[in-house]
Amino acid sequence: MKKLGPVAIIGAGLSGLSCAQALRDAGVTVRVFESSSVVGGRCATRLWQGHLVDIGIQYFTAQSTEFKKELLTRLRQFRPIISPILDHDNKVVVNPTGPRFYVLQGNNYFAHILSQGLDIRLNTRVETITFSSSGVECLGEPFCAVVSSLPGPLTARLFGLPRSPVEYDPCLVALMEYAGKDYSRECYARVQPDGSEPLLSSHCENNKVGRVVGDKSVFVAQASPRFSREYADAPPENYLPRLVHEHEKLWRIPSGQCTASSSHRWLHARPMEAHRHRVDLPHGAFNCGDSRTDSTVEHVWLDGRKVAREVLSFLSENSN
Repeated sequence: MKKLGPVAIIGAGLSGLSCAQALRDAGVTVRVFESSSVVGGRCATRLWQGHLVDIGIQYFTAQSTEFKKELLTRLRQFRPIISPILDHDNKVVVNPTGPRFYVLQGNNYFAHILSQGLDIRLNTRVETITFSSSGVECLGEPFCAVVSSLPGPLTARLFGLPRSPVEYDPCLVALMEYAGKDYSRECYARVQPDGSEPLLSSHCENNKVGRVVGDKSVFVAQASPRFSREYADAPPENYLPRLVHEHEKLWRIPSGQCTASSSHRWLHARPMEAHRHRVDLPHGAFNCGDSRTDSTVEHVWLDGRKVAREVLSFLSENSN
C-alpha cells in the first residue's frame, strides 16, 4: 500500500493533535509544528504557588460516542466535578451538555496523551506557507497538504487569506489563592448573568482532587469579553486588582485575605459566533478547531477527526 503524505499540521492544540493522531493511525506521515514549548494550546495547566491550576479550559463534557470511547480507552484519569455552578442568585446553572469532567494530572494532560507517538517540533514558529501546483512548502520542506489548527486570525495570516474564518474575543484570567476556608464546599463555580460585568465566571480549583496543596483555596476567574477587550493590551497591574475585587464580591470573601494573585492573557479565547465568515482555502490547505466549530474540548477534538477524513480524501484523490 502506498504511503500517503507527508502532511504538515500547524499548532499542537487539541484539534491539531486529534487530527494528527487520526492521520497517523490511517498510515499518513505527519509532522506537527508548534511555536510554544508545550502542547495543548488553550487546554493549559500551570504549576502556580505549588498548586496545579487549569488556566485555560476549566472542564469538558462528553456527549458523542466517539469522544466517550476516546476518554475510556486513551484517557482514564478523568473524574466528574460533583459540586454545582451557581449564578449570582445562588441558583444552580444546569449544563445542557451533561456532567462536567476534569483530568487528575491537569486538563493539559489530555493533550500530552494525544501527542504520544507524534512527530512534533516544539518551539518552531511557522510564519508563512507556500502553495504551488506541486504541493505545499513549510519551512523549506515539501508537504502534500497542510492543516492549521491555529485561531482564525492566525490561520488567515498563515494562508494569506483576505479575512479570518471567525473573529475572537480575548479573555483575561486571574489566579487567586486564599488561606483557611475551603470554598469548594459551597460550589464549583459562580457565574455572572451576562458579559457586561467585569467578571464572567470564577472557578474553585479545590473541586479537582489533588490540585491544591496545604490549607488553601485557589480560584481561576475569567473576565467578561467587554472587560477583556478594554484591558487586552494593558499591564496586569491595571486590571488584576479589579478582577480580584470583583471575584471577592461574587464569592462574598472579605477583602485583604488574598495571599497571592497572578494573571494570564488569552488573545484569541472565544470565537464570536456572529462573526463567522466563509473563506476559501488554497488548494491543499485545511483548518480545524474552533475557527470552524464550538470551542469545547469535545467539539475541537471531533473537528480534528473530521478534518483528518477530509485530508485523507484529498490525499487519495491526488496520490496519482
